[in-house]
Amino acid sequence: MLVAPGSPCNNSAALLRKEVAMEHQKAAPRGEGKCDKPQSIEVTARTLSTVPIDGSNRSHHSHSDSDSYDDSSSEFSSSMISSEFGGSDVSDVSYDENGIPRYLTSSIMKSSAPTYPPGEYEDDKAEMIAKLMNKHASAVTSSLVDRSNLIQSVTWLSHHVPGCVIKSLFKIILKARKRKAKELQKSQKEEEELRNSQRTECGEQGEGSKEEEEGMDTSNRSWGALLNNQEDTTPKDGTGLLPLSADNLLPLTKNHHSALLFVDISGFTKISVMLDVESLSNAINSYFQMIVNEVTACGGDILKFAGDAIFAEWKVSRTESKHNLAHCVAMAAKCAASIVANCSDYAVVSKPIGFTASSRRTSILSRRSSEISHVSHSSEEGEGRGEPPVRRRRSSFSATAAGPDGATLNVKCGLGAGHIVGIHVGDDFSRREYLILGDPIEQVAKAESAASHGEVYASPEAVQQLVKSGSLRGDWEEAVASGRPVQIADRNDNFFSARRRRASLWARPNETADILGCCDDLDTIELRWLKKMVSLYVHPVIVNDENERTAPMRRESDQERHLAEAELRNVYTCFITPLIDYRLTGDEEKDQRLFKLLNDIMNVTTREVDSVQGHLRQFILDDKGLVLICTFGLRGSTFPNMIAQRAVPFSLAIHKALEEELGVKSKLAGTFGKVYCGVVGGLERHEFAVLGPSVNLSARLMGSEDNPGILVDKNVRLLTSKLFFKPIPAVDAKGYDEPVPIFEPIRNAAENQWGQVKRNFVGRESEIKEIMQLAKDMASHGTASRMLFISAMSGTGKSTLMVQATAHVRSMMKKMNKRAFVTRNVSRDGDSRVPFSLFRSIFKDVLTQVRQEDEASQGSSVPSGDFSVSGQWDNLSLNSESTKDSTMSTDATRFRYVCQELNAPPEFAEVVGRRLLGLREKNPNPSNAKAKPPNLQAIVDFMADAFVRCTKHASLVLLALDDVQWMDAMSWKVVQAIFERGTNVLTVCGSRPPSSNLLSVDRQFWSDLHGRFEKEGRYSELSLSPFKESEVQEMIATTLEFGVEEIDHSFSHNVFTTSGGMPHYLSYVLESIKRNQLTYRMENGRIGMKTSAGSDNKLGFGSVNELLVYRLDALDATVRTVLHLSAVLGTEFDLLDAALAYEQMLGVDGSRRLEAAESLRSSFDVAAEEGIIEQSFVFGEEDDGDDLMDDEDNLCHTLGNVNISLKGRKAHPFYTENRRLRFTHDSWKSSILNLMLDERKREMHEHVAVSLERELGDEASAHDDFEKQSRVLQHWKSCGNFVKAATIALNAGGQLMLIGLNSQAILYFDDALDILKEMTGDLDVSCHGGISAEVLDAISPPELEYLIKLNIAKGKAYTTLIQRANGAAAYQSALDILNNTPCAFDNEFDRTASFPIFSGLFAVLKMGATSLDEKDLCAKFVEQARLNGDPVHYGRALAMEAETLGRLGNFEKALEVVERIKAIYDIDTQHAAICKVYASDRVAQAFAHSVNFHNALGKTQTALDTCDYIVEEIVPKSDPKNIHNMFCLVYAIVIFLDENGLAWKARDLFQERVVDAFYEHFGPGGSTPSKALFRPLLTMLDLHAKEDQEMDNLDELVAWAFDEKNFEQKLTPGDKVWASFSANPKAVTAEICFSLAKRRECLENRNRLLRKATGLMEASVDITASLPYANMYARRRLGAMKEYEKELGLDLSSIAE
Repeated sequence: MLVAPGSPCNNSAALLRKEVAMEHQKAAPRGEGKCDKPQSIEVTARTLSTVPIDGSNRSHHSHSDSDSYDDSSSEFSSSMISSEFGGSDVSDVSYDENGIPRYLTSSIMKSSAPTYPPGEYEDDKAEMIAKLMNKHASAVTSSLVDRSNLIQSVTWLSHHVPGCVIKSLFKIILKARKRKAKELQKSQKEEEELRNSQRTECGEQGEGSKEEEEGMDTSNRSWGALLNNQEDTTPKDGTGLLPLSADNLLPLTKNHHSALLFVDISGFTKISVMLDVESLSNAINSYFQMIVNEVTACGGDILKFAGDAIFAEWKVSRTESKHNLAHCVAMAAKCAASIVANCSDYAVVSKPIGFTASSRRTSILSRRSSEISHVSHSSEEGEGRGEPPVRRRRSSFSATAAGPDGATLNVKCGLGAGHIVGIHVGDDFSRREYLILGDPIEQVAKAESAASHGEVYASPEAVQQLVKSGSLRGDWEEAVASGRPVQIADRNDNFFSARRRRASLWARPNETADILGCCDDLDTIELRWLKKMVSLYVHPVIVNDENERTAPMRRESDQERHLAEAELRNVYTCFITPLIDYRLTGDEEKDQRLFKLLNDIMNVTTREVDSVQGHLRQFILDDKGLVLICTFGLRGSTFPNMIAQRAVPFSLAIHKALEEELGVKSKLAGTFGKVYCGVVGGLERHEFAVLGPSVNLSARLMGSEDNPGILVDKNVRLLTSKLFFKPIPAVDAKGYDEPVPIFEPIRNAAENQWGQVKRNFVGRESEIKEIMQLAKDMASHGTASRMLFISAMSGTGKSTLMVQATAHVRSMMKKMNKRAFVTRNVSRDGDSRVPFSLFRSIFKDVLTQVRQEDEASQGSSVPSGDFSVSGQWDNLSLNSESTKDSTMSTDATRFRYVCQELNAPPEFAEVVGRRLLGLREKNPNPSNAKAKPPNLQAIVDFMADAFVRCTKHASLVLLALDDVQWMDAMSWKVVQAIFERGTNVLTVCGSRPPSSNLLSVDRQFWSDLHGRFEKEGRYSELSLSPFKESEVQEMIATTLEFGVEEIDHSFSHNVFTTSGGMPHYLSYVLESIKRNQLTYRMENGRIGMKTSAGSDNKLGFGSVNELLVYRLDALDATVRTVLHLSAVLGTEFDLLDAALAYEQMLGVDGSRRLEAAESLRSSFDVAAEEGIIEQSFVFGEEDDGDDLMDDEDNLCHTLGNVNISLKGRKAHPFYTENRRLRFTHDSWKSSILNLMLDERKREMHEHVAVSLERELGDEASAHDDFEKQSRVLQHWKSCGNFVKAATIALNAGGQLMLIGLNSQAILYFDDALDILKEMTGDLDVSCHGGISAEVLDAISPPELEYLIKLNIAKGKAYTTLIQRANGAAAYQSALDILNNTPCAFDNEFDRTASFPIFSGLFAVLKMGATSLDEKDLCAKFVEQARLNGDPVHYGRALAMEAETLGRLGNFEKALEVVERIKAIYDIDTQHAAICKVYASDRVAQAFAHSVNFHNALGKTQTALDTCDYIVEEIVPKSDPKNIHNMFCLVYAIVIFLDENGLAWKARDLFQERVVDAFYEHFGPGGSTPSKALFRPLLTMLDLHAKEDQEMDNLDELVAWAFDEKNFEQKLTPGDKVWASFSANPKAVTAEICFSLAKRRECLENRNRLLRKATGLMEASVDITASLPYANMYARRRLGAMKEYEKELGLDLSSIAE
């Protein structure tokens, strides 16, 4: 019996059509156009009637060999068509709804009579097929086979797509059918009305005619034609089918309520590196099959396979009320419980014994069948009674637990419920994806994170629904109320039970199977459209494989196909997360904008990945957020240089496109590694995926907080040579044995031109071999660090020697199979003013690149230790690369990581990272910016420790430092620390002779190097001399490509004389000789140099300087101008700095900027060809997003809404290709500057200063960048602008003083002061503060103000360094200048600028550094402050007067002055201002001094009352972070309270307000002048407060008291300073010794302690002779000690030590 396609009993799919074709092929000879009727029809009828009608087993039905079918039989020739149908062109063939050519159906429908008796067939269509089979068997069979294959393809592809997507596509078809049917009905009605009107006019016509007319009208109109409006011209590929109405345009969205289940699987990473591809595919899919079975058995729809996780949904029915949300949640919960019960602890064995591939497949298939039957059985028998299903542990390949060679897969689940929006995004041509949005996604993420392996957690929303359909054990109400997920099941038990329901309700079938069975109802055109649309949701690899499959391949089972398509490949995986708010708001307009944005993101990503022929794996919203996954390296996307030319450019392009086109910032990460590529899932539902360690790493890097935008792993970095990569701290990742180095791609790089190795290098062989031998010994034997100091005059070839030696050492390390770490730095003129300038260059290289595997150093030429320096000299392969190949500066994120690794205090990231090393941090911690900087020794220790720790893995660390005569003092200290602490560190320093170029190195260290370290063999020197004449001759021969013996002696002697044998100058001479062809063959056959004989000949030059001038004069005027500007910029400079200064100099406006940039570039190209300029480093400036696009106001949906206005450097054409340039030798710069007039140089310096200062204003990050400020200062100084230079000096110097770099600050101050001092010249004239009277007469009030401020700042810096005499001289210079400058008396002059002079002089006076009349100084200050009228300064002047009177012993008058202070002092309004000007509140401190005054006068109670006033009124309102001020306030109070029996109260005050506050705000690494007194004071107060109590740490205190360095080194420097406030520090330590001596526990040390106590107190008496109160205290306490000795009957002076 034939079954019509539309009949209810027709459920056959691909298999039915396939078997029809195959059966027919057995009956009909191949190639014939017809067969006998009985055989054809009987076989067809028999075949169709025996096909199972349930549609099962469609895609994996097995066939015998006799079932094979050759595709060639499905093709019929155009000649056959022509012979049968009058020459119809095959290209014009159209098809009906059954896929049969219309010319066949039309031919048969027109036949006058049926061939067979009526009633033999079920309907007319069956009869029509029989007629076709009889007359055109081959063509009909081909059409049926094509249709069968089409259905089979749709079926296969549908397994990769959620059921809801398939259903939505069918609904589109049905909707289109209805629309077209209405149109047809309307058309027929109109035609009927027309005919009726015709009947009225012409009479009625016969029924036969009407039927014929209607038949003709509908015979050629299929459903496909009705749906498409292209009846006979429909393309066979399905394009142009079913045009969607406006409501079907993407994005398509649908709201619904669902239960959502998130299944997270763990263990795949381990098995991905443990199993071969076949075993891995079987293990993954057999495990997924179990989970898929559970989901489908419970009626769930699997939405996504998110790597090793699954999202499944149970959607609320709109038509069945019982299938509400509570029911869906119950079904999802039942499914989850079954999954953890049956899929937990799933053992995977790497090599099962006696298990072949075929048996494995059989086992999996059989197990699948048993599992399906088990699920079905349990669903029918166990539901409704709350009984847990049978628990079965399963394993892959064997039932044993995973042993040493195995792994265990585990699972946990999260359940959520609520409103969800499903959204289809993409287009109709490239790709589509189905996303879900809504709160349940966040619910399942939280629930899953709360669960452990083998557990199911549900969100509070899901629990509320779950209890509606049953009961839940445990205290779930409390968890729901607090919003916490609730555990509802584990691998051993269910905690919920559902109410009894009919089995049919629980066993609701998955909708997908029913929908797929409808394929037979679709005509061929609809099927083609459906295949095309389904294909858009499927991974391109699967779609391409399906389209390329042949008939024999289609006989494979699904499992065999899974296995055949699985591979292990090296794949670039890119995870992209758009940084948008994807939460639903409930506002329809806002949500619609979100949906459109998601669609745009999808389309932009598809466009970019398609443009480089990559693949979009997935677009998903999961627990990681909104994520797109793209890949390169799968079938169809593997190309040569794939990473460098496609994958990384795509990553950069999509990152840029999303932001520029959509206003969407994103984070993405790319990794490259071996992954499993293939189908994951069950047989009925699966997806193509990539799984492996590199995929996990990519996901992790994408979501990392440290991701600045784009991150890649080491493999990507090594495969991409044309980009810069900024290293990021390595990460630990699953599947990797060691931490994985991570990098941020920057931009294109050119070859590093600095220090290129010279292939034809001549000379210095002995020196290079000496360095190599030193390196070999260190690498072979592991020794302490060594230093080699190379000293040479300019032009001797020092730098070239260092480059050549470094290259030889690297090559030797390769030959020895040793790991060498090499880093280099060239110091510049001006670096001495930039603290830690050395490490601004090399710190990143040291801290990050060392974690990489240096492939170049992993060679295996010879075993370690077998290298001969002399024997293998000629076999070395040289290159000039250092270990680093990255940008100049380090990265702030990486530096923060290093700080954490080394347990550095938090303030290091701010102080050391940003201020000293020039690092930019995108989101700096505001508290760090205000933090007190760590002391300098801590910074030095940190840098040295970081260097040593990060390079300890290397056999040799080569630190090559050139031009160290310009290196700053702090960098020298770090080099010293590395030398003293490190091992295998060879430091090679190059310098001009130290005798004429003073080094900033510590004098003691320099002495030790030439002393004990040289004796130990750890230090050596090389002094380079000029070449000998024989070496000059060799260099001539090498350069000019002659033999050495061919060079005439006169030639070599002439060159030797001209160059002086200096290698660098020699190269210039030879280059000019070669360029101008000045050589010729002499009569003796040798090579000589042309002389002046003859007009065409050129003369030799008398000196190298003449040669350089000659070459400069030969250049174009524009090139010379550019070189003038370059010389002013310095030996080394940035291309961008030169460009901005060039524009400033020429007055270039915006319209001419590009023209000027190209002119500058051309000039530098000429200079490079001439050997004058070379490229030093290529680098990209760090841009951490501080431009306008980071402002929230500019984050718009489209670029058109953003007004981007870049300024300064970022707007320049050279910004993206900035690089560092340098003169090939300093002689070029010197020669150019010597040719320029002084006025021209000053003019150019001003242009440079203006352009550089503009950068300081444009970029906030440059305000405290010492390197940039130093450069600007030097240019202002060179052009003579004192005010500009002073402004920079005061700002930069002040910052340096804040972090303790007072010596560097003084250099800045002197740079500015030198401008005015140099105007004086060497004339013997009257000077004040080093400046002539003529200059002082000419300066203006603003200039005088800056002049005074510079000297005051200089005095403060010297005073801080305890260089009291220098400090006093600086303050005195300021006072002299003030008194001898005429404009000081102008009204325009701000006299408050002079007040710190008096305060500073008063401070150094107290230190005994000046002999000024103290009273006269105070009187002047008070009078000037009174006239000014500012209470801030007047109060400070009165405080100074009170302190002076007290120091002179006039306590009564001092107290009168304090009363005057009370009348004008308001701490609320004046405290901050006083601290700003004078560093601490010197006015409030006058009240602390009054405590001493009252006590000295015997007014103890008044003194106590004053203490209470200070503690209660002043201390709480004082800045708690100003520890120095707080100490000055409470020190006198603490000493007074202690002496009056209130030690416990004094201790509490000091501990809380000083010690605790210090550690709270600055940490243990912080510093303050009084820090050394913290422990002595607390110890003294403890001993006094616990005088009658036992103490556990007495032995420790005694040992501390006997340690002299605790007194001499730590306390002595502040003796007189603190004595001016109260007791001298020696008196405090004396009290500690005295208290210990009085304790019986210290009896054996009593005499020694007493002797030390009295000695210290006697010293205190002597020191405080000029400080009455401190002296009175010391005398009182010394008397008490003497009295105690007398009571004991001791005469300590007669007792031996």
